[in-house]
Amino acid sequence: MSQIDLNTVEIAFADKADAAALSEIGRYTFTKKFGHLYSDANLQMFLEEDHNVPGYEALIEQPDYGVWKAFDPGSGKIFGYAVAARKCELPADNKPARAGEVKRLYLLDECQGSGLGRKLLDEMLDWIESDGPCPVYLSVYKYNDGAQRFYARAGFALHKEYEFMVGEHADPEYIFLRP
Repeated sequence: MSQIDLNTVEIAFADKADAAALSEIGRYTFTKKFGHLYSDANLQMFLEEDHNVPGYEALIEQPDYGVWKAFDPGSGKIFGYAVAARKCELPADNKPARAGEVKRLYLLDECQGSGLGRKLLDEMLDWIESDGPCPVYLSVYKYNDGAQRFYARAGFALHKEYEFMVGEHADPEYIFLRP
């Protein structure tokens, strides 16, 4: 059961001052959910490459990327974040030139099941399709059934399987597509 009140949470574009908090949430949630799957070396390599503060600052500055934070406006506490791209970088088959990508959606534990994930996903989809409808892709761990159900409820379906690198470890991963 959720411990947050969605009525008190706002969603806004993140700015560079939020990069450290986004990095911390990304590192924490990825490690908690998936850390047991990897050697310490592979996990640390991945976290340093994909969840570092300068990397988040760079994403926030890129015009073809959207980075949102879900936060309490009173305290400033960030409960989660989302990252989307207007150009899909996944190795999808027959991908059109204009295709977006849901890149990250991370929430703190107390937000799981609150509806906040769906609100962030809707923000990303609206932003990706602001110039008109287009296919949207995302990558999800093959054995993350909960995330797969979440994305299926939003109209995504299995497109293909591929390998996602975590350090030097190849994860079985699915690419989902919402046409």
